[in-house]
Amino acid sequence: MVIQTTVYSIIIITVFMALLLLYINRKLKAFDPLSKPTGIVLLVMIFAEMIDKMVKDKTDERFAKYLTPYIMTVISYIFLANIAGLFSLDTPTSNYSVTLVLAAITCILIEVCSLKARGGKAYLKTWFEPFAPFVVLNVLSKFSTLLSLSLRLFGNILSGGILMSVIYQMLAAVSNKIPLIGKLNIFGIILAPVLHFYFDLFSGAMQSYIFTILSLSFIGKELPQKE
Repeated sequence: MVIQTTVYSIIIITVFMALLLLYINRKLKAFDPLSKPTGIVLLVMIFAEMIDKMVKDKTDERFAKYLTPYIMTVISYIFLANIAGLFSLDTPTSNYSVTLVLAAITCILIEVCSLKARGGKAYLKTWFEPFAPFVVLNVLSKFSTLLSLSLRLFGNILSGGILMSVIYQMLAAVSNKIPLIGKLNIFGIILAPVLHFYFDLFSGAMQSYIFTILSLSFIGKELPQKE
């Protein structure tokens, strides 16, 4: 049985996140609520407040206490997974099984939140709206949400990695044509930091943000509107 190299990246990122959360938990426990927050405590508070506001704006205040921890976790994990290439690791989100699982968790949350907000009878009724035969289309729409979330993240990260590989090969070919440089990819060395900043750091942050915004939008769409 061959283990994909992505699995090792997943394990490393998961262990890193677990250790980081333990460290943050220790800092928060030792923090005096009456004192001014600094350092990592301040960063965590700002991050939590930002995510909580985002969740309340896109969904419902009743679900913020359940959704905010999930959104904070998933956006952090996707960001770390997207920038794994900067640390010579395979990018987990370039593996479709990873993005599919993340999207599946979101789709389950969509249904759970809808069920809690509407109640069993009203929730079941939504599957047959506006008419009973539409149940087939409603089921397909659930799968379209799953595919949309998973393929969007997977496609963007994979295409970025492929494009970086093509650019490196192109720059290496150009460097080989220059006398005295030989096989030293001088252009790759010069342009690599800029390219990685966009494709790994900036794009990675954007894709993690887009995934969470879409997740919250899909959840909010399934919740009954307030009177």
